[in-house]
Amino acid sequence: MTDRYAQTVGFVVGGVGLASAFLDWTPAPSLVAQVAGGLAAAATLAFAARRHGSGPGWLDYVATAAGGALALAAAAGVLALGGRLAAGPMVALFAGLGAFAAGAAAVAGVDRDGVRDRERATLGATVVSAAALVFGGLLAAAAIGFVPAEPVFQWPTNTAVASAGIGLAGVAFVRSFDGGIDVSVPGRRDLVVAGAGVAAIFALHLALNLVVTTFSLPQSTHGLVETARDNPEILPPLAVVSLLFVGPGEELLARNGVQKFLYGAYSRWSAVVVASFVFTASHVLAYAGAAAPGAVLVTLARVFVVSLVLGVAYERTDDLFAPVVVHGVYDAVQFGVAYLQFS
Repeated sequence: MTDRYAQTVGFVVGGVGLASAFLDWTPAPSLVAQVAGGLAAAATLAFAARRHGSGPGWLDYVATAAGGALALAAAAGVLALGGRLAAGPMVALFAGLGAFAAGAAAVAGVDRDGVRDRERATLGATVVSAAALVFGGLLAAAAIGFVPAEPVFQWPTNTAVASAGIGLAGVAFVRSFDGGIDVSVPGRRDLVVAGAGVAAIFALHLALNLVVTTFSLPQSTHGLVETARDNPEILPPLAVVSLLFVGPGEELLARNGVQKFLYGAYSRWSAVVVASFVFTASHVLAYAGAAAPGAVLVTLARVFVVSLVLGVAYERTDDLFAPVVVHGVYDAVQFGVAYLQFS
């Protein structure tokens, strides 16, 4: 019998979602705010009944579904935002994700200690990822002072050193809780998973392109795109850097570090999802810039889907070979295509 701590957390988060309906949603349609408010109310009521033991078990499923629907409604509100960042849909989005997570824990019967372990693990993984980004950024800032000022030297050096710094932070993190770096001579399974991962990630890339085009969804671009338009010669070196530095560095932290760390608090498949959220959050600054909130959300959603493929590749092999290959090849091919377009 669960101690209903997950339902209590869901009740609180659902209440935050309900309150968000009364915040500013402009220029999102008022109907979206009303729908979000109704979904938040449904989640809150279901969680309230369950936390007091007065409701049937299926209400946990209702609360979980309402939380997920709240996140989708809030995402629709964010897509409507232009240049300004309205509080309503943003608060509702995080509340919906929180309610969905709490509901999932309730459905699984996770007790107070288990939920708190998940909270601590997620917070710790997020803090470590942020610290790794800062560390990599500081190393890169120091390194580019030693190379010529031309973009063809600056950008590849910055990317390579920052990725190496992220990888070093990943090594330190892994050794703090596990001690082992998951690298071995690739076997048949590693090769098969790597090949399947490359095929899957590009199939999803094309599918997402189709969705974005069909529904005319906005997208933001990485900070280096504008530089690459004027200086396409930076792209071939960046393709090489992707294979040698970006893939290994980011996957060492995100998969061998964060995802493996989360195995201690979540099921393996849940850890894949949560690690992908953390990985996606680490890319916010790279895509935010001056882009509209809706464009940033669409781009981050794409990053999340791509990260799921990388997480599954690591989960299937417990080795870095497959995710590193898939990540490096994916980025390198995109740089190669951009070079053909810009040059």
